Amino acid sequence: MHFGIALLTGALTWAAAGPPQSHILPVPFRTDAAVDLKSVELTIDGTRVKTAGVLGPSDPQMLLLVLDLTGDTAQADPAKDAVIDALNRLPESTYVALLRAQDGLRVLVDPTPDRAALASAIRDLPVSGRPGLIEVVDGVQRLADDIGRRSRVRVTVVYVTDSDVTAYREDFTNPVINSSDPHDLSRRFPEQLIQEKISKIDNALAARRSSMHVVHIVLRGDRLNEAYLNGLKRLADDAGGTSTLCRTSSEIPDAISAAFRAASSEYVVFMEQPERGPAKAQLRIVARDESGADVPLLYRSRISFREK
Repeated sequence: MHFGIALLTGALTWAAAGPPQSHILPVPFRTDAAVDLKSVELTIDGTRVKTAGVLGPSDPQMLLLVLDLTGDTAQADPAKDAVIDALNRLPESTYVALLRAQDGLRVLVDPTPDRAALASAIRDLPVSGRPGLIEVVDGVQRLADDIGRRSRVRVTVVYVTDSDVTAYREDFTNPVINSSDPHDLSRRFPEQLIQEKISKIDNALAARRSSMHVVHIVLRGDRLNEAYLNGLKRLADDAGGTSTLCRTSSEIPDAISAAFRAASSEYVVFMEQPERGPAKAQLRIVARDESGADVPLLYRSRISFREK
C-alpha cells in the first residue's frame, strides 16, 4: 500500500518510535468517567493477559480522517465546514492525517498538527467520483493498528461520507436472476449482496483493534441504502466506535462534532498478545476510578488473532 508508507513514515518520525513490536496490540476504550490508568485490566475469554501501558485522553493522538464525499454540495459543504471546526477544537498534541476514499484511497495530507493546511485541503477536496468507504475500511483500520503498535500512541479513525450504495463500482443491487419465477429470492431480498459484503468486512475487522467513528451525512430511504446504513452502523459498533446518520443538513455539525469528541476522548490499553491467540474470543476490559469504583466502559467485545 503506497498510502501506508507515507503515513507510517510521518507517524514514526513524529512519535520517535523504535522498531515495530508485533506482539503489542493497542486496544481502545471509552468512558465518561475519569479512569485510574493503573487500574485497567484486560481478559481474553476470562483469562487475564499482560498489558504494556495505558494512555488517556490527555496523551498524544493520531487521528486518521477519511472523507468520502461524492454527492450534493448542499450536504458536503456544511460537512467540510463542520470538520474544519472540529479539527480546530482538537488538542495541539493531536496529529491528523487526511485521506480521500472516493475513487480509491489517497493521502491528501500526511500526519500534521497544521490545522490551516488541513483546512485548505478539505476545502479543495472535490465532491465527485464514486464512493469508496467499504472498499477501503479494512485497509485503513489495519493502518491505524500498525501506527498504534509502532508509535505507541492513541490512534483512531473518523469517516465522513455521503455514500450511496448504488453508486459503488461493485454492483450491490442483487438483480433478479429469473424474471419468470415469482419465487426468485432476489426479488424478496434485494439487500442480500450488501449484507453479505458487510458481514465479510466485519469478520475481517475482528482482527483489527482501532476504533472507527462514522458520520453519514445523507439519509436515503430506499431498502438497499437502508441495509447499507445499518451495515455501517454494525461495523462501527463492533469496532467499539460510533455511527451517526444525519437526517437533515442541520444535524451535520453536531454529528461531526460528536464523532470527533468520541474519538479524542478514547483511552488505549496496550495488550501483550497471547502466544496462541484464539481465532475468536471475548474481550473484557475493567477500569476503576480513583476511589476504586468500577466505571462503565465502551469497547470492542469481540476479538480475533487471525487474519481473515
